[in-house]
Amino acid sequence: MPDPHCNNCCPVEPPKPETPVPWPLGALLWLGIILGVGGGAYVCVMWLMASAF
Repeated sequence: MPDPHCNNCCPVEPPKPETPVPWPLGALLWLGIILGVGGGAYVCVMWLMASAF
């Protein structure tokens, strides 16, 4: 059991809230590649549909 006197002298600090961990560079790179390919495919399909009619 902790000494009550110690709690008066040295209060225990509450834990700090967790800060979100930033994404690693590789994950951001893959996300950019996936979004770029998806966006390019969308633009290509829309261009093909517009030129077909």
